[in-house]
Amino acid sequence: MMKIKLSVTTVALALWLFGPLAMAGQAEDKVALCAGCHGPNGHSQVPDNPILAGQHPDYLAGALRAYTDGGRDYAIMKTLAGRLSPGDIELISAYYAAQPPSQSQARAAGDAARGETLTAVCAACHGEGGHSAIPANPKLAGQHAKYLSHALAAYKNGGRTNPVMAPMAANLSEQDIADIAAYYASQPVQSAE
Repeated sequence: MMKIKLSVTTVALALWLFGPLAMAGQAEDKVALCAGCHGPNGHSQVPDNPILAGQHPDYLAGALRAYTDGGRDYAIMKTLAGRLSPGDIELISAYYAAQPPSQSQARAAGDAARGETLTAVCAACHGEGGHSAIPANPKLAGQHAKYLSHALAAYKNGGRTNPVMAPMAANLSEQDIADIAAYYASQPVQSAE
């Protein structure tokens, strides 16, 4: 009986000590394919693709689920997200949330100063300057303007469904979208708190 207790204790101790390392390895295996579009550690250098590093894990998990349930219409992500288990989604989301955030270096097409004047209503969900404190909502500060423009246009034209964002984007002009995106792209990122 002593040997069994010792073995169980040894296994439990090993899992407690080395479990996080094994999970980190699993996460890196799962995100390897993501890096092709979203960059190493979620630091996308492609302005069409979002920077994932430092985002809220709840938001990331919700975004992945939206690709599988039709809330977001993008064939590549629908296929890739559709291959993930719920555990994979949580693991990948936690991995990217734990990465230090990065600032877009891409040039924005819009007028950031004008964009700031259009974002007062956005702050309720996305925080002042795009620093959302609500786990289900994305941080917009420092995100690629081109990606933000595509996302807003998708909410406007029905490519993304969201009961809050669709009506918010419905009356935005192309210039409004470009300006709002430029404003948020210009905002400094903040490290996770």
